[in-house]
Amino acid sequence: MTADSGVDRSALIAARQGLVPVKRNGRFDGFENILRKELGDWFGTRRWIVQTILWLVIINGLMAFILFAVPSIDPSEQVSAEENLAIALDLYFNFAILFGSIGMIILTQDEIIQEKQSGTAAWLLSKPVSRSAFILAKLLSGLVGGLVFIAGLTAAAAYVETYLVSHQTVQLSSYLMGTGVVLLALVFYLTMVIMLGAIFEQRGALLGIAVGVLLGGLIASQFTPLVSYFLPVNMADIALAVVQKQPLPLAAVSQLVATGGWSLLFTSVALWVFGREEF
Repeated sequence: MTADSGVDRSALIAARQGLVPVKRNGRFDGFENILRKELGDWFGTRRWIVQTILWLVIINGLMAFILFAVPSIDPSEQVSAEENLAIALDLYFNFAILFGSIGMIILTQDEIIQEKQSGTAAWLLSKPVSRSAFILAKLLSGLVGGLVFIAGLTAAAAYVETYLVSHQTVQLSSYLMGTGVVLLALVFYLTMVIMLGAIFEQRGALLGIAVGVLLGGLIASQFTPLVSYFLPVNMADIALAVVQKQPLPLAAVSQLVATGGWSLLFTSVALWVFGREEF
């Protein structure tokens, strides 16, 4: 077999993985290719249909049941339009952040670990693909997936549900800002899981730590308010206050800044650890 045939074979394998040749660009070699492949996993298969149905059912379906079905069981209890509006918004932001955070952990748990276990990471990194590009492409594709399916579609559906139950509209700019708070919470867990995937070889440790931070933080904040200063434990309250243009909860600014800071730190650690990984 000639050298040219070996190159052709590598190109054929890469093409089957959804990759195409690109020019080398140093630290970000292969980023465009890997990102295209990762986004293809989200939107180029039936996964997008499954994710759309799943999140609309989990978040908006449960909202609809509480908002429309439950009141019909006891119609004697009358609720004003303003109360319905507040209830609908409270339900959405609590569901989106709690279920969305859990979902982000589950959806991204294999992004790095499975690639390492299957040998795909080693194969990709033997090509003109930098380790930084590999991690950043995983992060960006996960961010896009979370934005579209967990935050975007459900926020749009919840906006309609809110109007149907209250016959009142929420200012769109404030609502989008509240949805941005949801996305920030998702980014926190996305970057944490990517970091843990770079550090550990097994899913058990990753899931244990990520879920432990999520649930442990929520529980600890009930006994130690100090937790809310540096962990995203009441992001739903912050999002709700932003949408309703009410005073922000205590430590809200600190919590938002800390959440963004943690996300940057997790990303930096993931890049550092994965850059020293031996394959």
